[in-house]
Amino acid sequence: MDRGFRDRIQLIGGTLAAISIVLCASSIICLVLLRLYTKFSYRLALYQVSSSLLFGAAVFGAFYSFPNSGSPPSTYCMVFAFVAQYTVWVQIVFTACLTSHLFCLSVFYKNLAKCEPTYVLFSLLVPLVLAIVPFITKNYGPSDGWCWIQSLNYNGTMIPEPNVKGKVEQMVLLYGPAFAILLACSGGVIVMGIILACRAFKNGAALAVTNSGQQLLKQLLPLTVYPILFFLFFLTPFANRLYMIREDNVPPESLTYAVVFFITSWSMAPGVGLLVHMAIIFFITRKRRGCGRKVRNYVSIDEEGIATRGTSQRTVSVTSAT
Repeated sequence: MDRGFRDRIQLIGGTLAAISIVLCASSIICLVLLRLYTKFSYRLALYQVSSSLLFGAAVFGAFYSFPNSGSPPSTYCMVFAFVAQYTVWVQIVFTACLTSHLFCLSVFYKNLAKCEPTYVLFSLLVPLVLAIVPFITKNYGPSDGWCWIQSLNYNGTMIPEPNVKGKVEQMVLLYGPAFAILLACSGGVIVMGIILACRAFKNGAALAVTNSGQQLLKQLLPLTVYPILFFLFFLTPFANRLYMIREDNVPPESLTYAVVFFITSWSMAPGVGLLVHMAIIFFITRKRRGCGRKVRNYVSIDEEGIATRGTSQRTVSVTSAT
């Protein structure tokens, strides 16, 4: 990678990472000022955006701590590489926990809000295992314009040597399992949507919820966009890595620019999503007024997410979230 191309990659990647940091920080500040952290659904979003903020900061540092050609990896480079690997896995693991929670609530009417500490601890501890391995094998360093698991060995010479072990770790410690997890999460969201749609229209059945239950679903269901967005943003870097392994060569510049954009989008998307989510909840749904309607088959969900079924006719008053 020539110096001019590397400088452009660092400028674009660093700028996008800085923008994502600002967006994530802004969404967190808005959430705190509105005291939405008292609600379980928004705490889930808060955890997701917080990990994205840290990932954005790690990516920013990973781009700008890239050493000069022929130089061995610096301590800063290896530290930012570790933080980037750790925080991206925090995002992935928590996305899996979030998807599982939404699936159980929407499909099986099981509210696992009591599992919140487990979600957090699981998302913080499991990534440590996957992030510490390249430290043990000494494979953190400069990699394709930023600091991560090295695909080439920089031993102080102008011509680096291929690092087969590093390429294997890239696939085993990130791309392979991450692709499988995000694919499963996206598939789970699609299945969840199909099941809910079938329940809503089959034999004229409808979903009836209590006032607070309606608010719960409005707050939780928009979070299903995160797994799908993460999977879509992951496809281009994953394809790029497969190309590099198959061709054993540097990818085209256009593909590299696309990879930089989608990597930084991993940090940017949750911040934007949370801001849009709060705008929808507080500036659109509050304009809706209650209405009554009769339903024959219904499911009532209370504020704790506990569901009860019924078959008799009843009239439900649904008011907007305020």
